[in-house]
Amino acid sequence: NWLVELVSGLRSVRAEMNVPPAAIAPLVIVGANVETRERAARHDPAIRRLARVGEVGFAAEAPKGSAQIVIGEATACLPLGDLIDVAAEAARLKREIEKNQGEITRIEKKLGNEKFVANAPAEVVEADREKLAELSETGDRLKLALGRVEAAA
Repeated sequence: NWLVELVSGLRSVRAEMNVPPAAIAPLVIVGANVETRERAARHDPAIRRLARVGEVGFAAEAPKGSAQIVIGEATACLPLGDLIDVAAEAARLKREIEKNQGEITRIEKKLGNEKFVANAPAEVVEADREKLAELSETGDRLKLALGRVEAAA
């Protein structure tokens, strides 16, 4: 469970931040207790292979320019400053957030129109509501990713 959570979190961060698949970053675990250190040592080969990380190390505080994921009592940090163009990635995420917000506004306007809701087939209205929820979730993920990129700057 811990391993799955760690690898999933690291993969998500790599995907959100457009880290090239071939790029290998070190993994630094901050605030790890003895149990977490033992888990990391026991699963070291799997972590390296599945999350595409180099060495797995431990530190008292997060390295500058790292994306962070909280796993249990510890924080997994991927130093990304050398792997991505932070400014370009932040600009890309801001454009995505703007585009996403435009779609949300468009659908909210449509669903706010009483005539549309009254006259459109129930399936269409329901599909728009589902799309709105999906866009809202995507927007939250994009904002989280932007926060991570800006923190890595």
